[in-house]
Amino acid sequence: MEEMAAVNKKISDGAFAVTKALNGGTGYADNGMPILNKQLPPEQDKRENIIDVPVDVDTAAGRLKRYYKFYSNDEVNAIRNNGTTDGKWQASAIIDNGHIWDAMPGSYYKMGGNWRKGSFDDHLTIEVEKNGKGSRVYITYASASQAHLQASSLEPLFKRVKDVAEGKVR
Repeated sequence: MEEMAAVNKKISDGAFAVTKALNGGTGYADNGMPILNKQLPPEQDKRENIIDVPVDVDTAAGRLKRYYKFYSNDEVNAIRNNGTTDGKWQASAIIDNGHIWDAMPGSYYKMGGNWRKGSFDDHLTIEVEKNGKGSRVYITYASASQAHLQASSLEPLFKRVKDVAEGKVR
C-alpha cells in the first residue's frame, strides 16, 4: 500500500511540475491550484452634505426610503424567507449592493446602497435624525470617480434628497 502512495505522489508531483512549467511558473499556489484574487474595489473619496427639513423624522425617512428604494432589514429578511430560492437570491443581491439600514423610529434612520455609474461602484448613505420639530439629513456620497464627486454632479442629488424629504418630489 505504501508503494502505491509513493507512486501516486510521484505522479502528482510530476504533473504539478509539468503544469507549472507550461504556465510559466506563475499564478499557482504551492499545491498547484490556481490563485484566484477578488478584484479589490478602487479607493473611494466621499462628499457630505447636511440639510435641515421642516418635516418629522419618520415622515422624512419614509419618503426617502420609498423614493430611493432602500430596504429595511425586516424587508430583506421577508424576501429571504419567502420560501423560494429566488427570494434568497434577491436578498443576497440587495445585501451585496451595499445595503445599509438602521432605524430607531421617532429619532433616527440610516439607509444606503450602491449606485452603479459605469465602471464605478458609487455609494449613497442617508441619515435622518430628529432635530426639534423637523429633521436633519446627512447625505454621504462615495465614489472612486472624482467627476462623480464634483459639485456640479452632487448638487442636483442633494437638492433632490431635500425635495423628497420635504414631500415636494414623490
